[in-house]
Amino acid sequence: MDGRFRELIHKGGDMNFAHLCSMLHVSQFRFENPRIGVRHTMPSFLIPIHRGFTFHLLSIVLCSLVALSGCGGTAASFRLSPADAEKLNPILAELQLSYDLTSTLRILQLIVTIEEEGKKEEVRESLWYKKSETDGDLLHIQAMGPLNEPRVVAIAARNQFLLYLVNEEEVIFEPLEDQVLQEIFGVDLRVSDVRSAIFANPFLDGRTRELSLAHSGAKYVVTRPGTAAGQVEQITIFVRDSEPQVSDWKVRDKSGTIIQQAKFSDYREVGGIFRPHQIEIERPIEKTRVVLKIVKPEINGDISNKKFEFEPFLTEGTKRRFLR
Repeated sequence: MDGRFRELIHKGGDMNFAHLCSMLHVSQFRFENPRIGVRHTMPSFLIPIHRGFTFHLLSIVLCSLVALSGCGGTAASFRLSPADAEKLNPILAELQLSYDLTSTLRILQLIVTIEEEGKKEEVRESLWYKKSETDGDLLHIQAMGPLNEPRVVAIAARNQFLLYLVNEEEVIFEPLEDQVLQEIFGVDLRVSDVRSAIFANPFLDGRTRELSLAHSGAKYVVTRPGTAAGQVEQITIFVRDSEPQVSDWKVRDKSGTIIQQAKFSDYREVGGIFRPHQIEIERPIEKTRVVLKIVKPEINGDISNKKFEFEPFLTEGTKRRFLR
């Protein structure tokens, strides 16, 4: 990861900061991008765990507004037969409808557990998402402290991206572009994967032209090319009481090795829409597992556009960091 993230070292002036991070159960990483030179903790969505782990998810969320360029093409060819298309198209339409019917999403308590090589850490976060007729998709995420006070704030809206460190009173405010996000976080964040994970719908990225289907009873297994050359994705859907529910989403490399697996479970109805209340992401090669437990999500409630304003974090006393 080019040395951008490392475990925070307890020394010198960093001692109090590091102890505070530990008390808050916020992942302790040093952000050492020489282009920016800021040192801070990051919410779990932003943490590429050291040793090369890149976490798309909810990576599940801050970038759900940008269509980053994909990687190269694929060698395999996938095509649905007319009979399979007749079975699958209504399922994809129903999944799309669940997304279309969601105008806002609020998760006031998102418990994120990160496991890596025997180490476990828990982070609490809150999330607000809104589709605006004038401003498009709006996103606000906070990493919380022990009294549910925000420690890190991230906003992606109106083609701008803001990352604010509350205690340090420091901010990064840049255009919401793939290059900017890669320079800040040091990873290639795929926005479509992020949004697909939030809504438990891998097909929100529009990649539905090359598909194959295996079907048995209520179980439907959809296979399609991945975003990188040689990759293959396998998505398992169960249809229960006419409600399609994505349960598993695997990505394999050209040798068949699983690169990443997402599991969606504990589906419950929220505002008339079935949503998973637990998402589990595994990266077997990196021996990393991330579990997100969603507590009391709210769909289509009123969220003011003020929640996505940048101005409160760009006051005169705030120290602003620029990309060089």
